[in-house]
Amino acid sequence: MRISSAFFAVTCVAMIAQAALAADGSGTSEQAQTVQAPTLTAGDLDIWLDGFLPYALQQDDIAGAVVVVVKDGKVLTERGYGYANVSTRVAMIPRETIVGVGSVSKTFVWTAVMQLVQAGKLNLDQDINGYLDFKVPPAFGRPITLRNLMTHSAGFNARTFRDAPAGTKPRDLEEYLKGTPVPARIYPPGTVSAYSNYGAMLAGYIVQKVSGEPFAGYVQRHILEPLHMAHSTFMRPLPAASKKHLSLSYTTVTEGPYPSEDQEEPIGDPSGHLTSTADDMAHFMIAQLQNGQYGAASILEPQTAILMHTLAFRPPPIVKGMTLGFFRMDRNGHVIIGHPGDIAGFHADMELLINDGVGIFVALNSDGTPGGALFAGNSLRFALVQMFMDRYFPAVAGPMEPTVSTAKRDSKLAAGEYWVSQKSSGTFVEALELLANYFQIHLGITAHSDGTISTPSFMSFQTGHPEIWREVGRFMWRQVGGRDRMQMLVEDGQVKAFATSDILAAFDFQRVPFIWSGELNVPLLLSAMLVLIAGAIAWPLAYVVRRHYCVALKLSSQERRARLFTNLCVLLVLVYGLSWLPALSTMATVDEEGWIRLAQGLGVLCIGGLCMAVWHAWTAVRGEGPWWSKASSVLLALAMAEVVWFSVAFHLISWNLSY
Repeated sequence: MRISSAFFAVTCVAMIAQAALAADGSGTSEQAQTVQAPTLTAGDLDIWLDGFLPYALQQDDIAGAVVVVVKDGKVLTERGYGYANVSTRVAMIPRETIVGVGSVSKTFVWTAVMQLVQAGKLNLDQDINGYLDFKVPPAFGRPITLRNLMTHSAGFNARTFRDAPAGTKPRDLEEYLKGTPVPARIYPPGTVSAYSNYGAMLAGYIVQKVSGEPFAGYVQRHILEPLHMAHSTFMRPLPAASKKHLSLSYTTVTEGPYPSEDQEEPIGDPSGHLTSTADDMAHFMIAQLQNGQYGAASILEPQTAILMHTLAFRPPPIVKGMTLGFFRMDRNGHVIIGHPGDIAGFHADMELLINDGVGIFVALNSDGTPGGALFAGNSLRFALVQMFMDRYFPAVAGPMEPTVSTAKRDSKLAAGEYWVSQKSSGTFVEALELLANYFQIHLGITAHSDGTISTPSFMSFQTGHPEIWREVGRFMWRQVGGRDRMQMLVEDGQVKAFATSDILAAFDFQRVPFIWSGELNVPLLLSAMLVLIAGAIAWPLAYVVRRHYCVALKLSSQERRARLFTNLCVLLVLVYGLSWLPALSTMATVDEEGWIRLAQGLGVLCIGGLCMAVWHAWTAVRGEGPWWSKASSVLLALAMAEVVWFSVAFHLISWNLSY
């Protein structure tokens, strides 16, 4: 099962932020300390890794990990820890064990694109419709370019890609893209970072169309084979030789492995289907660090590689930005480009110190414990890289900036609820994102009386409490007790968005208009549901009480019919609410589509129920019944109106299954 982009945007943003903050902030003070670093040698590195990783895996309930570090064009060390198969005690072996690298796959897509740019077959700034045999509909009066795809700035709506039903034959990339509606465009191209798996799939298909070779085959012949990456492939189902050495992937060791992904579609998905070994990934890192050269092979000309590695996109409020396909992941004053990846229990991170000739690749085969004893599950990979940097490339001491005088005023402007730019606008997943943000993630900014602000969803590794920030420049903030920075986008005197230095340039965090906020909509929805539940309970209870005391309501026949139908509609709305639980709780895979259709259909009926409730309230208020009967009818109508408003506003009432 794939990690969906929509689910990633909502439920994983806090985890990624927490992971990077745990790594970037651990053991640091506001003023970075200069220390004498040990020399980066294989001997010292092996001792350090062997002393830390086995303990970390055990504490965070992770089955296994592989690590490879390259330096000056050679493999410095490659280590395996734990198990590829816990039940059979198969060890993680860097040269043999195959792991899913998730979105690290995208760096191979972008390398293929740059090869074709170098050959004059692609233009980074041309409308991609010129390369496709289907059309991406126009929006915002601007075309999407390859440069937009490579920097995640095409403006696509996030969408979950559903798995193929068990036993079905996976479709190829072309059939999948042509049979899948193009996601809606929610931002003008080149303006907002919004991570998009679909954009990478489009780029892979463009490589396929322009080269005349299937995407997986093109990468095999033009990247993997020249780099002697014999254990790597984009193909699905995996070749038999790969299956033999493929690590299982786990939620945790305790909970057990994920099912096989052989039925996942489409075949060779460019956005995340590469499987590889740590040793193979070392070859790719060396080639990138040496501007396309690996031994006698060349996958890019030096000027093309340099162009690919140069900062290409950093819109406000993004702090670090993107090159053409790589995230800037600078640490401790060193320029780093790289890419993390996540797919069904596999979690990888590749980071290249582009000016130092050093690269590190880490892969875990388990999600790990969410509130792990050390690094909250799979955030171990980010923490390990930061610890590697702190040991061998420590930060240089810098001045401690004073808090600016505008801090109290600006903190009040910044306070409020935010959502992720990579969001599922126009689908029912939008409701899930709202509820997850309100109950679990709490993505927002809180202002304090001393002028500092806190971010409830970003937890301090040291204290376990929300991160605290102080303003060191106009709308520029620094983490208290750490080294991270926050930048805000201000328009017309209002904070519109923010981003932090530890968060990848895959998205930023945008201010939520109050009318769409969880702060407004969730309490209203819960209040409405409580009123409806009370109404459903009161209906039979009141009947029993009246029968016991021989009391009859003085209602006209019209009022009686309206009251009866309204009570039935109350039950309908409650059933409608319950019908969404199976779909939303499982992120609506194919097996739940029947539930989704049922819920959507019930939602349409609820609109009719609202009309009935309004009619009942009207007849009750004008009738001769008791005041409490009139009040309850109005309350029920208002409650049903809120449920319908929420359902329409957040697309629960919709026939859309493109999510």
